[in-house]
Amino acid sequence: MSSKDAPPQGPRTSELSDREVVRAFEDAGQGHVFRFLPDLRRDDAAALLADARSVDLAQLARLAASSECAAAPAAIEPLGEELVRIGDHDDARRLRNAAHDRGQAEIREGRVAVVIAAGGQGTRMGSAVPKALWPVGPRSGKPLLQWHFEKILFWARKLGRPVPVALLVSDATAQITEDFVRWHSFFGVDPTWVRFARQRSLPAVDAEGRILLAAKHRIALAPNGHGGTFAALRDAKLLDLWHDHGVRTISYCQIDNPLVRTLDPVFVGFHTRHESEFSSKSVAKRSPAERVGVFARCGGRACVVEYSELRPEQASAVDQSGELMFGQGSIAAHAIDLGFARSVAREGLPFHRASKRVAHVDAHGRLVSPEGANAVKFETFLFDALPRAHRTLVLETRRSDEFSPIKNAEGEDSPETARRDLIELFRGWMRRAGRDAPPGSLEFSPLEAPDEHAYRASLGLPWK
Repeated sequence: MSSKDAPPQGPRTSELSDREVVRAFEDAGQGHVFRFLPDLRRDDAAALLADARSVDLAQLARLAASSECAAAPAAIEPLGEELVRIGDHDDARRLRNAAHDRGQAEIREGRVAVVIAAGGQGTRMGSAVPKALWPVGPRSGKPLLQWHFEKILFWARKLGRPVPVALLVSDATAQITEDFVRWHSFFGVDPTWVRFARQRSLPAVDAEGRILLAAKHRIALAPNGHGGTFAALRDAKLLDLWHDHGVRTISYCQIDNPLVRTLDPVFVGFHTRHESEFSSKSVAKRSPAERVGVFARCGGRACVVEYSELRPEQASAVDQSGELMFGQGSIAAHAIDLGFARSVAREGLPFHRASKRVAHVDAHGRLVSPEGANAVKFETFLFDALPRAHRTLVLETRRSDEFSPIKNAEGEDSPETARRDLIELFRGWMRRAGRDAPPGSLEFSPLEAPDEHAYRASLGLPWK
């Protein structure tokens, strides 16, 4: 088993006494973590020791030395036959409709489970609550979590079959998210089929690899990235449970994109028809400089290249038709074969280093809020599993239909733009159905119309 994301060894899983924990950190050159321990209250001391017990010191040392971190791909090529584009001609519509029927059958037979990544704390937003709780409904103010759950509930009701759901949470968001879901009675979704899977966390370190403290009694911990999905599902025993219940496909999305089709029969249909192990959705980039990962080929296999790893000449390169050669942006929506997910969970994924701005306490216990990047965080990326798949597909979709992420407090990719894009989405549905959209705010409940196909069906109109 690879040590990349394997079950932790050493202090993380060992039953060490408090004294042994402190000694292990001192031996690893991280003894400063306990510099304030003698002055802490009992509860705070227990919290610090609990944080320390969650750290795999040997793994952290390897990561800090960059001996276990992924490198940017040396050479990339544009996508080939794995890219699927659905046009507006009759043959394309028939193909899409056939995929829709096949996907519905998969959901009806209980062969699809949904994973929603909801571990974000919303720190970039200056938010006191996790991203999952942010209001997004243009008129109702429904939070993101409810918005996604109601899309799942629509299909469960329509097809007469509960849909297994896993919420991927982090240490920082687990309790409040679970309490919120239970308080709202799982938004109508059958709680028997809802599970919570927790990502592991890793410490942020300074330039010398020394662990930073978020407070005198807390280590600066951060989730291990969306690549931690596979290990989190494994640790929660969900991969085995779903396998035993006949699940074949995981439909994955991230909580901060209200336009994403949380459960999309068309996508599931294409994925299963192609016998794909790892399928993804893409949208055309707005511009060469858009900060979004792009699909490409690396070593003859499909991959995602982060925008920060794309050279300027690659980002702006165009083909004979004038389209960007690397213009298929990832929207973090995937369909993953369950067997493939189990193999990735066994083998693990490589880590990436990311320079971040991390508030921390200094040697005197004073809180420091740096203006620029001062720390390194270690993350795994879900899409790093893509090159391991022997069969893949990338399904291009329209940005206006499925992609309006919430990343910033204001400006581009903010709650304001997401609500605006939702309203425009609904207006487009009405226009194409020959209906006049009312002025001002507009909202269709996901319980009634999670996508345009369902909206047209509710009006008795055929799917164009």
